[in-house]
Amino acid sequence: MTISGVLTVARLELMQRFRGARWYIAFVLWFAGIAGIAMLTWLALADSETAVGSITFDVVLFFVLGLSLLIMPALTATSVNGDRDAGVLATLQTTLLTATDIILGKLLASLVMAATFLALAAPFLVLALFQGGVGLLGAARVLLVLGIILLTVCALGLMYSTLVARPVGSAVLTYLTVAGLSFLTLILFAMSTPFVSDQEPARIHGQRYDVSAPTGPPRCEDYTELRHVVHTERTWWLLGVNPFVIVADAAPHDLGDDSASGFTPLRWISYGTRLAKAGPPEVRDECYLDGDSTTDGEARVADEFPAWPVGLAIYVLAAAGATAIAIRRVRTPIRRLPSGTRVA
Repeated sequence: MTISGVLTVARLELMQRFRGARWYIAFVLWFAGIAGIAMLTWLALADSETAVGSITFDVVLFFVLGLSLLIMPALTATSVNGDRDAGVLATLQTTLLTATDIILGKLLASLVMAATFLALAAPFLVLALFQGGVGLLGAARVLLVLGIILLTVCALGLMYSTLVARPVGSAVLTYLTVAGLSFLTLILFAMSTPFVSDQEPARIHGQRYDVSAPTGPPRCEDYTELRHVVHTERTWWLLGVNPFVIVADAAPHDLGDDSASGFTPLRWISYGTRLAKAGPPEVRDECYLDGDSTTDGEARVADEFPAWPVGLAIYVLAAAGATAIAIRRVRTPIRRLPSGTRVA
């Protein structure tokens, strides 16, 4: 592998993609869509006393992630098998370029495209920073996490394009993988609830009704009772590989700040994930007669270790593994090709 070889392949990929007007139109539509979302958020918060900057950053980042997961698979899902069908891949393989140069070059070109999409959305995120409520280091952290996730999606698409002979098949597999990470993880987490639920003794802080006791003002006390308990701390890892959960948990927001109430999807996702990671409370507060709360959900969430480092590590390993498989599939000489696949 050489740096010049990787840069050469990346330059060829970018020149080929920017030859037509398709991607320029995609850039314009992307910028217009993100601008519209940011404008609607600002208009909705014009007369509000909530933290405008943090809510705007949350909403814009949520839609940037969602739209990116729809666009990124198209960058690499047909890269190798598309070149093979067009006879371009065989030409590259006859040069001094190695398989590592070809794959890393294509991956670098996809990363440049992904960075371009993020750069077009950056002005609206920067404006949210100036509106306050969002730290610079936290914003840089979540953008880095988002970039790694998008790079992983591109690496998976590149791997499928080397494993499947037809571009349509690799594109479908890539989109199915993204959909599985985004939605199937949530479904599996919900469906696993009966397997981690049971009737167990639980500590309760609440009002006990005793018909034999004399009448008087009701009081709350601590007692133990058999209750239905769900141990979500055993299955939270199903949410840990969800791209929305990883980005939401890495986003800069104060989970105990009520001033950021409103439509804050990433804040809700992060709060729910850490609450599931914490599991059931030690004491259930069912007393509504006093102001003392023995099950402060915000405190439990604040004390919980973030979930995003675990999920991000899995994505890094997946990206490295997918890249290694793609390099191996492009190496020459090729011992076996699928039926009907052209070489040159």
